[in-house]
Amino acid sequence: MKKPSAHDLTQIALSAALLAVSSIVVLPIGVIPITLQVFFFLFIPALLGPVKGLMTIILYIVMGLIGMPVFAGGSGGMGSILSPSFGYIAGALAVAWIVGSGLKKQRNKWEMTGIMSLGLVVLYITGMSYQYVLMNTVLDSPISLMSIVSLNLTVFLPIDALKMLLAIALYDRLSSLPFARRIVKL
Repeated sequence: MKKPSAHDLTQIALSAALLAVSSIVVLPIGVIPITLQVFFFLFIPALLGPVKGLMTIILYIVMGLIGMPVFAGGSGGMGSILSPSFGYIAGALAVAWIVGSGLKKQRNKWEMTGIMSLGLVVLYITGMSYQYVLMNTVLDSPISLMSIVSLNLTVFLPIDALKMLLAIALYDRLSSLPFARRIVKL
């Protein structure tokens, strides 16, 4: 693998900043807030590729854990690990690799939908598992796995599916523009 250029590092930094801005506006519903993060968890690795997408998510997580207010609602710091929504942030690492690798080559809309859907499934499995374990063992707030699954599939999945479709539409449109050919997918 080639060493990332200054251009690559700039794309990563700007993408991490964009991801941080996407988490500022929050619609609080229960313990998991609704933000635009899922849109960018899918869109950024599709545009930049698996390595730069993963580096973007890692930078975003590090920024949040060192105390920058980049997580949902302007939160940050090591205490964020104890948030029930942190599993979704951690799951974004796998999503970046899956979506970035799957869309490294040009794909049609059905293939893009399949790859991003797989990413969304992995995000949900990771997020719900983390939430269940954290709430039942660490936070001493017992909740059934069925309650978590039910809430996520009925409240959050329709919204995130819409974000996924918007990410596909924007990626499809941008990938056909001349500047997109200059973005080297790593």
